[in-house]
Amino acid sequence: MSLALNDLLICCRQLELDRATERRREIEKFKRLIQDPETVQHLDQHSDSKQGKYLNWDAVFRFLQKYIQKETECLRTARQNVSASTQATRQKKMQEISSLVKYFIKCANKRAPRLKCQELLNYIMDTVKDSSSGTIYGADCSNILLKDILSVRKYWCEISQQQWLDVCEKEKLRKLFHSLLQREELNT
Repeated sequence: MSLALNDLLICCRQLELDRATERRREIEKFKRLIQDPETVQHLDQHSDSKQGKYLNWDAVFRFLQKYIQKETECLRTARQNVSASTQATRQKKMQEISSLVKYFIKCANKRAPRLKCQELLNYIMDTVKDSSSGTIYGADCSNILLKDILSVRKYWCEISQQQWLDVCEKEKLRKLFHSLLQREELNT
């Protein structure tokens, strides 16, 4: 394993630490590493070779999902009766988490669709299925679905009939689709 990938793997494992300050430090390092040309090149090669024993974009995405779950759980279990500034800080943190997912997908799929469609769909469906996560991240998940999955021709063939039905049956997604499409129509 290259030194760059080794650094990324260590960073990904550090994202699971219990201390929020350590996770915050590691997520900044994570953002830098997924932009590093050497790291990107190795992740692209391993994703393209489809050899599961190497660190690839899908494996890194799974680490990122664990981080998001941990951060969301911390926000969910935090004390509710707090000042307006603390509430604003929490809201900002949620937006940062959501932006991080979109940023990661853009980094991974910038040169070609490298993330597995199944991984992305599972993330979106699991997020929307969870009532509190769906409320927090639902609009962004719909955006990811529209702009990063449904706009990629390669992914169309990878979505099974059952998955299409599942996506269409999700009431939250349907409402979010409708509102996003209305916004798009207004912008054009």
